[in-house]
Amino acid sequence: MTSVASRQLSTRPISLGTAVPRTSTTRRVGPAILVAVLGVLAWWVTAIVLDSRIFPTPADSMRSLFADLATESFRANVFDSLRLLIAAFVVSVAVGSILGLALGLSAFWSRAVLPIIYSINSIPKIVLYPLFLSFLGIGQLSRFGFAFYAAFVPMLIMAVESAAAVHPLHLKMAASLRMSWPRLIRQIIVPSALPALATGMRTTFGLAFLGLLLAEMFSSSSGIGYEMLRNVSLIRMENIMGSVVLIVVIALPPTIALQALENRVTARFGGSAR
Repeated sequence: MTSVASRQLSTRPISLGTAVPRTSTTRRVGPAILVAVLGVLAWWVTAIVLDSRIFPTPADSMRSLFADLATESFRANVFDSLRLLIAAFVVSVAVGSILGLALGLSAFWSRAVLPIIYSINSIPKIVLYPLFLSFLGIGQLSRFGFAFYAAFVPMLIMAVESAAAVHPLHLKMAASLRMSWPRLIRQIIVPSALPALATGMRTTFGLAFLGLLLAEMFSSSSGIGYEMLRNVSLIRMENIMGSVVLIVVIALPPTIALQALENRVTARFGGSAR
């Protein structure tokens, strides 16, 4: 029996759930498209009913957005934000996952460190931004650091909890087979933690984007957040709403892709797909 189990563990990772039938692309994307269309219609109707110069219609906002995108400085600010967003998200996911899994495998260090991490995560993040300015200065490094911090802490918590929640039976089986640490992590820990890590990736992308926008609005001379704050100071509502549309357009494709990834990972390695 031991040799049979050993051969099975060496050929494939442990599957922690049953596969869930895939839904069609139309059924997955259709409701989101419908909600988006209804939102735009509600926006348009509200603007017409209010008949106010302060509240623009979607057409006015799109015209102002295209006019902004036609300028080289605005495009440079958008690309600057995208570059920092991608870097902060990738680094926070990688570092948070690795440290979280390592921490979650130790019961002692999990009990010792997790309360501190929970306390840090409960602090409103914008309150800590002056610390980033003090240590990293005003510039790209502080913007990257704050976006990284906004995504890193939640990703770390999810990784720790996912590693700590590995089924004890799987760990006992690995111990009885005298499985090495690299093999244990590759075949048991990682497959068990992947659904939670996929959920963490989807969640932390929005947090990284939010942290970056806040940093750009408070102390920056470039980026989408800086452009939005400048339009607020000039009371240019069309440009403000255009920037909001741009943020939604930037955030939507990665969010949909990460949601699809989460569904596939969850269906493959356990639980029920969303």
